Amino acid sequence: MRLLGRGRQRGAARSGCETGQVDIATGINVRELGGFPTPSGTTRYRRFLRSGSTARISPSDARELFDYGVRRILDLRGKEEVANSPESLLSLRNVEYLNVPLYDFDISAGVLAHEDDAGGYLTENLLSMLENRAAFRQIFTFLAHAPRSACTLFHCGAGSDRTGLLSLVLLGLAGVERRQLVADYVYSFGYIPEVNAAIFERVGEGARTLQVRGELRTRIASISLVHDRIHETFGGYEGFLRSCGVRESEISQVRALLLRRFPGRYRMPAEETLVSSAELLHRDIPGPVANTTFFVHAYERPDKVTADLYYMSDKTRDLMARIDENQRNRSFHDHDYVTLEVPLEERGKLFAPVTGELLALSDVDDPYFASGACGAGVAIVPSGNTVYAPAACRVTVQVPTRHAIGVLTQDGIEVLIVVASSTASASRRGFRQHVWQNDSAHRGTPLLSWDPTLVGKDASSPVLMIVTNSSEFSRLDIRDSGSVQVGDEVASISWE
Repeated sequence: MRLLGRGRQRGAARSGCETGQVDIATGINVRELGGFPTPSGTTRYRRFLRSGSTARISPSDARELFDYGVRRILDLRGKEEVANSPESLLSLRNVEYLNVPLYDFDISAGVLAHEDDAGGYLTENLLSMLENRAAFRQIFTFLAHAPRSACTLFHCGAGSDRTGLLSLVLLGLAGVERRQLVADYVYSFGYIPEVNAAIFERVGEGARTLQVRGELRTRIASISLVHDRIHETFGGYEGFLRSCGVRESEISQVRALLLRRFPGRYRMPAEETLVSSAELLHRDIPGPVANTTFFVHAYERPDKVTADLYYMSDKTRDLMARIDENQRNRSFHDHDYVTLEVPLEERGKLFAPVTGELLALSDVDDPYFASGACGAGVAIVPSGNTVYAPAACRVTVQVPTRHAIGVLTQDGIEVLIVVASSTASASRRGFRQHVWQNDSAHRGTPLLSWDPTLVGKDASSPVLMIVTNSSEFSRLDIRDSGSVQVGDEVASISWE
């Protein structure tokens, strides 16, 4: 099993669930728990490794693991499995060893399982393992007393369910967000051929591929349910460990071993944390069904799809929405107006806010604007997705849907700019506002933008620029045909 990871800089943050692998030719699914981002830092490398069975590890790979820092082995297999396939690293290297079976216990009377749970045997088994409180107490006592210079390798048979569940609890305790937790678990089945071979070795190639894809769907739904159930029942992973009888000092010690915290000055306040698992549970983010589609596609075309894009697109949109909301709230507070200097040659003129084709206002589909009831103006069929300030101005009107904005130029011209007027009653999804109530903007400053993939067909609707106080001027000359670039003159106004 030849894996990537040699070129990765130690301590660098991983870009997705597919990194963090360790180069062990005779190992199964050997992966790092380091490099995961959290709200308060990143998980450390060389503290915890997860893997499948190490029974066939060669002497050279055992030396590789020892050189990597592995000094402690936590074996999650059952007693019979250990007897049939003894731990080879013990005979090859002097390491500390503990066997804590997660299956050797009475699974009746569990508090986590519900009668209507979906996911069949897998969900039931995962929840049953969580009911083995004595095992988790023993595991975390062992992990908490690891020397800081030592790396602990924990494993089961294929490095999937039992190992994946402990990885989920460790990373969840560190604060890794829900999507990365799900991805780290499912990664064992979508990308690691050796794991699939270990599970489906008796099935033919074609049938195995179909069965693996079915397993992906089941596993995504199951591990998502397990994560959510832990939060619903215990309020998070720390609460779950407390219920197992793990001491507070041991919980803190394991977290400190795994998590490298940012300096205090770089941390986000608790109320601004964007990636906490608890908060993401209540956000409007695609759930297990959308995750299923992604991971199955990623399995079929791993060279074309990376988890990074999937994670970061949601995080970026979430961050922009939070920033925009803060800016919007701030804009309603009183602050000093800024008077901008306007060159003499620009006074009394309006310039194109977008690049595109000019269209007479009377030709647009919206009867209210086409009738001129709101004022004289012009429409531009845009070729871009950003609206720029048509003159030096101050923002006077903003709307919740963020598809329109009103400004007052330094010359006293009131301008309303509307993008996709048919979406006036729609949600704000797809639109972003770059300036806010009472902000001053130079000509050419971005005012609004939109995501064509979210706005849909309205992305190509004309952008309307209307002078709402046109009746106050003696003359208003407007171009209404031809092509324009951002900054081209499209209207001039006279007061006499």
